[in-house]
Amino acid sequence: MPRKPREFVDGGIYHIFNRGNDRRKIFLDNKDFECFLNMAGCALEKYPIEIFHYCLMPNHFHFLLKSRAKEGLPAFMHWLQLGYVRYFKKKYETTGHVFEERFKCPRIAEESYYLQCGRYIERNPVKAEMASQAWDYPYSSAAYYAEGREDRLITSNLYYFEMGLHNKDRQQNYKKFLLIEDPYVPMIDTQLMTY
Repeated sequence: MPRKPREFVDGGIYHIFNRGNDRRKIFLDNKDFECFLNMAGCALEKYPIEIFHYCLMPNHFHFLLKSRAKEGLPAFMHWLQLGYVRYFKKKYETTGHVFEERFKCPRIAEESYYLQCGRYIERNPVKAEMASQAWDYPYSSAAYYAEGREDRLITSNLYYFEMGLHNKDRQQNYKKFLLIEDPYVPMIDTQLMTY
Protein backbone atom coordinates (compact mmCIF):
# COMPACT_ATOMS: atom_id res chain seq x y z
CA MET A 1 0.00 0.00 0.00
CA PRO A 2 1.49 3.38 -0.96
CA ARG A 3 2.33 5.89 1.74
CA LYS A 4 -0.18 8.65 2.33
CA PRO A 5 1.26 11.90 0.96
CA ARG A 6 2.07 14.47 3.61
CA GLU A 7 0.87 18.02 3.36
CA PHE A 8 3.10 20.80 4.62
CA VAL A 9 2.28 24.50 4.74
CA ASP A 10 4.43 27.62 4.76
CA GLY A 11 4.84 28.71 8.37
CA GLY A 12 3.47 25.44 9.76
CA ILE A 13 4.32 24.34 13.31
CA TYR A 14 4.97 20.59 13.65
CA HIS A 15 5.71 18.08 16.36
CA ILE A 16 8.40 15.92 14.75
CA PHE A 17 9.41 12.57 16.20
CA ASN A 18 11.06 9.33 15.20
CA ARG A 19 12.53 6.35 16.98
CA GLY A 20 15.03 3.59 16.45
CA ASN A 21 14.18 0.53 14.42
CA ASP A 22 12.60 -2.10 16.69
CA ARG A 23 12.74 0.61 19.38
CA ARG A 24 16.49 0.12 19.65
CA LYS A 25 18.76 2.88 20.90
CA ILE A 26 19.90 5.39 18.31
CA PHE A 27 22.13 7.30 20.73
CA LEU A 28 24.56 4.97 22.50
CA ASP A 29 26.92 7.48 24.07
CA ASN A 30 27.33 11.23 24.64
CA LYS A 31 29.14 11.68 21.33
CA ASP A 32 26.10 10.33 19.47
CA PHE A 33 23.79 12.86 21.13
CA GLU A 34 26.26 15.66 20.42
CA CYS A 35 26.72 14.57 16.81
CA PHE A 36 22.96 14.66 16.17
CA LEU A 37 22.64 18.11 17.77
CA ASN A 38 25.60 19.42 15.76
CA MET A 39 24.06 18.07 12.57
CA ALA A 40 20.76 19.74 13.48
CA GLY A 41 22.64 23.02 13.91
CA CYS A 42 24.23 22.63 10.48
CA ALA A 43 20.85 21.79 8.95
CA LEU A 44 19.36 24.97 10.44
CA GLU A 45 21.91 26.95 8.43
CA LYS A 46 20.76 25.26 5.22
CA TYR A 47 16.97 25.12 5.57
CA PRO A 48 14.23 27.59 6.65
CA ILE A 49 13.46 25.94 9.99
CA GLU A 50 13.09 27.32 13.52
CA ILE A 51 13.28 24.88 16.46
CA PHE A 52 11.29 25.89 19.54
CA HIS A 53 11.72 22.76 21.68
CA TYR A 54 13.57 19.45 21.40
CA CYS A 55 14.55 16.37 23.36
CA LEU A 56 16.79 13.48 22.39
CA MET A 57 16.16 10.24 24.26
CA PRO A 58 18.27 7.09 23.86
CA ASN A 59 15.85 5.50 21.37
CA HIS A 60 13.91 8.45 19.94
CA PHE A 61 13.85 12.22 19.43
CA HIS A 62 11.31 15.04 19.40
CA PHE A 63 11.27 18.53 17.88
CA LEU A 64 8.64 21.24 17.99
CA LEU A 65 9.55 23.38 15.01
CA LYS A 66 8.33 25.83 12.43
CA SER A 67 8.95 25.41 8.73
CA ARG A 68 8.98 28.86 7.15
CA ALA A 69 8.62 27.26 3.70
CA LYS A 70 6.65 24.04 3.25
CA GLU A 71 9.42 22.32 1.29
CA GLY A 72 11.93 23.14 4.06
CA LEU A 73 10.73 20.54 6.57
CA PRO A 74 11.16 17.37 4.49
CA ALA A 75 14.53 18.65 3.20
CA PHE A 76 15.71 19.47 6.74
CA MET A 77 14.68 16.09 8.14
CA HIS A 78 16.08 14.15 5.17
CA TRP A 79 19.45 15.88 5.49
CA LEU A 80 19.55 15.42 9.29
CA GLN A 81 18.43 11.79 9.43
CA LEU A 82 20.48 10.64 6.45
CA GLY A 83 23.59 12.31 7.85
CA TYR A 84 23.04 10.70 11.23
CA VAL A 85 22.38 7.26 9.70
CA ARG A 86 25.69 7.46 7.82
CA TYR A 87 27.51 8.47 11.01
CA PHE A 88 25.83 5.71 13.07
CA LYS A 89 26.46 2.93 10.56
CA LYS A 90 30.10 3.88 10.11
CA LYS A 91 30.77 4.22 13.84
CA TYR A 92 29.02 1.00 14.88
CA GLU A 93 29.76 -0.96 11.70
CA THR A 94 26.14 -1.87 11.26
CA THR A 95 23.74 -2.34 8.34
CA GLY A 96 20.00 -2.11 7.99
CA HIS A 97 17.60 0.53 9.21
CA VAL A 98 18.54 2.89 12.01
CA PHE A 99 15.13 4.58 12.21
CA GLU A 100 11.90 2.61 12.41
CA GLU A 101 10.24 4.47 9.56
CA ARG A 102 9.90 7.96 8.18
CA PHE A 103 9.54 10.70 10.76
CA LYS A 104 6.11 11.59 12.11
CA CYS A 105 5.00 15.19 11.80
CA PRO A 106 1.57 16.10 13.18
CA ARG A 107 0.84 19.76 12.57
CA ILE A 108 0.10 21.83 15.68
CA ALA A 109 -2.64 24.13 14.47
CA GLU A 110 -3.70 25.51 17.87
CA GLU A 111 -1.34 28.26 19.00
CA SER A 112 -2.37 27.69 22.61
CA TYR A 113 -0.83 24.21 22.41
CA TYR A 114 2.71 25.33 21.50
CA LEU A 115 3.94 25.56 25.11
CA GLN A 116 2.07 22.41 26.17
CA CYS A 117 3.68 20.45 23.35
CA GLY A 118 7.08 21.84 24.36
CA ARG A 119 6.46 20.76 27.96
CA TYR A 120 5.45 17.28 26.82
CA ILE A 121 8.69 17.01 24.80
CA GLU A 122 10.93 18.30 27.59
CA ARG A 123 9.37 16.13 30.31
CA ASN A 124 10.36 12.91 28.51
CA PRO A 125 13.51 12.37 30.63
CA VAL A 126 11.55 12.91 33.86
CA LYS A 127 8.90 10.43 32.78
CA ALA A 128 11.64 7.90 31.89
CA GLU A 129 13.33 8.56 35.27
CA MET A 130 16.52 9.71 33.54
CA ALA A 131 16.44 13.11 35.28
CA SER A 132 14.72 14.39 38.40
CA GLN A 133 14.04 17.76 36.75
CA ALA A 134 13.59 18.36 33.05
CA TRP A 135 16.17 21.17 33.01
CA ASP A 136 18.85 18.82 34.39
CA TYR A 137 18.76 16.65 31.27
CA PRO A 138 21.55 17.75 28.88
CA TYR A 139 19.96 16.82 25.55
CA SER A 140 16.84 18.95 25.57
CA SER A 141 15.79 22.58 25.32
CA ALA A 142 14.41 22.67 28.90
CA ALA A 143 17.51 24.37 30.39
CA TYR A 144 17.30 27.10 27.73
CA TYR A 145 13.88 28.14 29.00
CA ALA A 146 14.17 27.23 32.69
CA GLU A 147 17.74 28.41 33.38
CA GLY A 148 18.73 30.66 30.48
CA ARG A 149 21.36 28.26 29.14
CA GLU A 150 22.70 29.15 25.69
CA ASP A 151 21.40 26.87 22.95
CA ARG A 152 22.21 27.62 19.32
CA LEU A 153 19.37 25.42 18.08
CA ILE A 154 16.56 27.31 19.78
CA THR A 155 14.37 30.11 18.54
CA SER A 156 12.36 31.15 21.59
CA ASN A 157 8.75 30.03 21.70
CA LEU A 158 6.76 33.28 21.35
CA TYR A 159 4.50 32.31 24.24
CA TYR A 160 7.50 31.99 26.55
CA PHE A 161 7.77 35.79 26.63
CA GLU A 162 4.27 36.00 28.08
CA MET A 163 5.45 34.10 31.17
CA GLY A 164 7.02 37.18 32.79
CA LEU A 165 8.38 40.66 32.27
CA HIS A 166 12.03 39.71 32.85
CA ASN A 167 14.18 36.68 32.09
CA LYS A 168 14.38 35.59 35.75
CA ASP A 169 10.60 35.74 36.08
CA ARG A 170 10.09 33.77 32.87
CA GLN A 171 12.65 31.15 33.93
CA GLN A 172 11.01 30.66 37.35
CA ASN A 173 7.54 30.47 35.82
CA TYR A 174 8.74 28.04 33.17
CA LYS A 175 10.23 25.78 35.86
CA LYS A 176 6.85 25.73 37.60
CA PHE A 177 5.19 25.01 34.26
CA LEU A 178 7.56 22.07 33.63
CA LEU A 179 6.66 20.55 37.00
CA ILE A 180 3.02 20.21 35.95
CA GLU A 181 2.17 16.92 34.29
CA ASP A 182 -0.25 17.66 31.50
CA PRO A 183 -3.59 15.84 31.89
CA TYR A 184 -3.49 14.98 28.19
CA VAL A 185 -0.14 13.15 28.39
CA PRO A 186 -1.68 9.63 28.55
CA MET A 187 -3.73 10.39 25.43
CA ILE A 188 -0.69 11.76 23.57
CA ASP A 189 1.46 8.82 24.66
CA THR A 190 -1.12 6.40 23.32
CA GLN A 191 -1.13 8.17 19.95
CA LEU A 192 2.67 8.21 19.78
CA MET A 193 2.98 4.54 20.69
CA THR A 194 0.60 3.44 17.94
CA TYR A 195 2.60 4.85 15.06
